[in-house]
Amino acid sequence: MYRPTSGIQLYKQRLEGLNAGRTYTLLPPDSFREVWEGATGQPTYQDWKDLLYREAKAIAYGQGANRLVVLLGDSLTLWFPPELLISGRLWLNQGISGDNTAGMLKRLWAFSATRPDAIYVLGGINDLRQGKPDWVILKNLEYIVDEIRQAHPEARVVLQSILPTRLGALPNTRIRKINAELETIARKQGAMYLELNSRFTEPGDILRRSLTTDGVHLSRNGYLVWQKAIAQAESRLVLNRSDRYQQWLKNSEQFTLHGRRYNWVPYRIQPGDTLEEIAEKTLGSADVDYYDTIAIKNDIYPDALEVDRTIYIPQVISA
Repeated sequence: MYRPTSGIQLYKQRLEGLNAGRTYTLLPPDSFREVWEGATGQPTYQDWKDLLYREAKAIAYGQGANRLVVLLGDSLTLWFPPELLISGRLWLNQGISGDNTAGMLKRLWAFSATRPDAIYVLGGINDLRQGKPDWVILKNLEYIVDEIRQAHPEARVVLQSILPTRLGALPNTRIRKINAELETIARKQGAMYLELNSRFTEPGDILRRSLTTDGVHLSRNGYLVWQKAIAQAESRLVLNRSDRYQQWLKNSEQFTLHGRRYNWVPYRIQPGDTLEEIAEKTLGSADVDYYDTIAIKNDIYPDALEVDRTIYIPQVISA
């Protein structure tokens, strides 16, 4: 699939889409190829800020009754493949390569006119690479969540954990300690916390090699893992599966889903099993709303099933 591979190419593509009245996140990956294919140079930080503001302004004007989701972050967010974003809603990508949490905090105004249903925040890795202390990262992210909640009181804020790396200078022991504080901040601020770090970690407590291109940035496989995490978060937000509901489901013996009543019964995971297939067999659908019910009950990730582990799966109660 042909797509931009450099910052200037992506910038040119998005700028051309904006000038043509097209929403970037709905564009095919090779859109306006003739404009950006041979582009050289590098857009400035200010160039990106101006472009993101214009995109947000266009979205605010044309949102209508559509559900809007904002992604706020650095290069990890910037390069999220548009075709992997969940359908049925508008997406506004507010990522800038190299940005740190202080920069993110200063540019929240760019999408202040939008009416988002959810805002996903991911930042901190560039702060760590720049030698910033942990407390600066935590304080900035706390300010970001607080300001977003004040500016968009109807939106749910999703604070995502910092991902692991394969860089020796940034041990995951340190990152996980920061993430534990981020979870506390999220709960204190009334935000949702999305734990990503464990999904990306391999034995040795580093970023899984298959999920990265350079030890920090993500490969397509990495974005597929992230996509599934966001799909679960979106399902929980839309279905109002709050922390309280999730705790109830974990302790439940029976539950109701879409009008049908189920018992929980033990099942040992077999080689080749996927949570989607288990949901299809037991609940009649492999959609995220269904497989996430099983994931919540067992506190597991869909992409990391352990063979021979016993989990609880639904069994429909006979009439």
